[in-house]
Amino acid sequence: MSDRKSEVDVLVGEIKVELDRARIKFPGDNVTMLALMEEVGELAKATFEEPSENVRKEAVQVAVMAMRVVLDGDATVRDWRHNKGLDPLA
Repeated sequence: MSDRKSEVDVLVGEIKVELDRARIKFPGDNVTMLALMEEVGELAKATFEEPSENVRKEAVQVAVMAMRVVLDGDATVRDWRHNKGLDPLA
């Protein structure tokens, strides 16, 4: 079980590093939902066409964008959520 836990810890570490990098490179709460959808498509493509190393990189990207939707929000849906009586994402 410790091997499995260490694999998860390594992956979570990769996600944290990429989250920090992405926030610096693409700051703010812009189109995170659309970026997440793009990353899901790239993960699907990599799964069928690329080596496992690339699949892992794309999976990290999906995780990062999912986190950003929750942590950073998405300005493009702010008004829509407000009009529906929903709270902001971030």
